[in-house]
Amino acid sequence: MTKVVGKEIPWEKQRDMLVEMAALKAPMQYQSLVKVYGPEKGKAIYEAVYEENFKLRAARFEGKNIGDILMAEIDMFPAMGWKLWVEKLEEKGDVAWYEHLEKCPHLEATRKYKLPDPCPLLCDLDCTLGEKYKVARWERMKHMPAGDDECCFRITRCP
Repeated sequence: MTKVVGKEIPWEKQRDMLVEMAALKAPMQYQSLVKVYGPEKGKAIYEAVYEENFKLRAARFEGKNIGDILMAEIDMFPAMGWKLWVEKLEEKGDVAWYEHLEKCPHLEATRKYKLPDPCPLLCDLDCTLGEKYKVARWERMKHMPAGDDECCFRITRCP
């Protein structure tokens, strides 16, 4: 018997490969659903599945304020390829948080493979569902696909 061993890949390269695979998961799932079920039904299925996943993710933050949620994001997201930071400002007697996303693994991966920008499939749905489930209200202030140097969201309490 002959033993065949694959080449060893440096851990930094392995991390980059895993980040890219994770970043492509939702866009590729969406494309597959649209191909199998057609544009209208495929989009509806994707959005329904995404909403269920959102509810599961949001349950971890029930009872926590926006600051707690953002602190968890800035601790966790860099491991998934993001470069981000937040700022807290007082505006008109209330608190507004600004989330600055300087590097988006989803955008990088979809552009690398010439796929549509992932914003409607991820950020836009998170904004809509965040407000629907009273997690927070996200308002896009800057957008990398539109030519800005970062994506920036103004985040406030739900009305």
